[in-house]
This record gives sequence, structure tokens and C-alpha cells, in this order.
Amino acid sequence: MATIPHDYHMHTALSCDSQATMAGQCEAAIALGLREIAITEHADWEPLDDCSGYYQPDAYFAELATCRERYGDRLTIRAGVEIGEAHRFGSEAHQLLATYPYDFVIGSLHWVTGRMTLTPDYFEGWDARAAYEAYYSEMLDVVAAGGFDVIGHIDVPKRAGFSVHGGYDSTAYEEPLRAVLRCAIERGIGIEINTGTARRAVGIPSPDLPVLQWYRELGGEIITVGSDAHRPEHIGYHFDDARALLDAAGFTAITCFEARKPVFVDL
Repeated sequence: MATIPHDYHMHTALSCDSQATMAGQCEAAIALGLREIAITEHADWEPLDDCSGYYQPDAYFAELATCRERYGDRLTIRAGVEIGEAHRFGSEAHQLLATYPYDFVIGSLHWVTGRMTLTPDYFEGWDARAAYEAYYSEMLDVVAAGGFDVIGHIDVPKRAGFSVHGGYDSTAYEEPLRAVLRCAIERGIGIEINTGTARRAVGIPSPDLPVLQWYRELGGEIITVGSDAHRPEHIGYHFDDARALLDAAGFTAITCFEARKPVFVDL
């Protein structure tokens, strides 16, 4: 049995950046002993994004129904979506979520001032502090706008920035990160441990221990774990590390969702 029973962040070919089948993702999860997954395709409306307008929710829910019929006796499959830049595309996001029966919604920030935060180009012409503070400032706007359940990969620029600037120290950004976390807690929004970051040069999940400790210290309770898998072999990736972070930060439960309602599951 996997150390974490749920993987709450993954993609299939219904996202523009994956070629995985939904059935393949389900079978990989079952093979790992996972009890529950959320398949969280990208829903993006940023014109600069390659995934803009790609997501087709009717096709997604049709495939989801097929997989639930096929695997439902072995795996709970939650309907999920990862919305990019919800603060700038609020009407589109609201219409999507009002139309379809999602269980779980991730809110992510991939674009800041016209720059893709996951690439080295994001840091061009900026020192590390300017780049990260611009991201956290806009992330605060994302969380204040709300409309989603957890913040996706809260410190995602470090995936590229770790190599560009020779490391990343979350404690250098404690003040803006605490502001984001505080706002999230006030809005009933959680955070995720995203182990996809461990596949990059950073080598550890996102966020790291200090951020998780601040979140818990501020009263945060809602926390999910997701691999951000775009391929079957990445499902459940580094979940042992996620479990170690949860234990070290003092969390005794993780969160799953049904019909957008959080359910706490003891570890």
C-alpha cells in the first residue's frame, strides 16, 4: 500500500501537455495500491498558453464515466480540474464549475506579467527576489479571488529558478508566503504537496517543510497530495517524501474531496 492513499493531481491526453490515457492512469494508480485519485485536467484561457481553449469538459466527463464503470470497484475516481489564472478568467471559470459536477478544483498560477513561470525565461531580466515576489504578489490576487479548493504548486517558479539562480530558500520569502497562506485559510482554501517538483532539479516536493509549518501554525488544515503526473509512471511519485513532510510539519490527516466538500482522512 502506498504511504499516501490518494493522488489528487494528474493529467491525461485531455490536457494538451500529456499523452496518457485516463485508463492508463487509473491502472497505474491501482497497481500502486491507491484508493482514490482526482484527474485534474488543465482548464486555461490565457491566450499565450499552449493549452488555452484545449480542454473539452464533455469529452472529459464521458471518459470519466467509462473509467468509473470499469474501475469503480477498485478505485474512487474524482472529477477534478486545474484552473489557471482564475483571478483573470473568473467568468470562464465560474461558468465551467457551474455547468459540470466537479469534486475538486485546483487553482494554479502559471503566467505572471506575460511570462510562463515554469521556464527559465520567466527569470530573464529579473533577479531572484524580483521574480519570486512578483509571483507571490499575483498569487495573493489569485487566492483573494478564490473559487477553487486548493492552491496548486504554491512555489512553482522554483522548478526553473532552482537551476537559474543556484537554489531556492523559502525562508527568504516568508512574509509574502505567509500572506498567501493566511488569505487561503480565511477563504477556506487549502494547499497541496506537489511531488512533481521532486522530478526537477529541486529534488524535493513543493512546498518544503518551512512553508508547511507556517501553514499549520496559521491554522491551515486542508492539504492534499498530488504527483502532477502526466505519465503513468509518475503517479504516486515520491509519496514517501510527502508523507515525511506531513509528519514533520505535524499533520495527522490529509484531505480528499467529494462534490467540492473536504473530507479529512487520518494518516
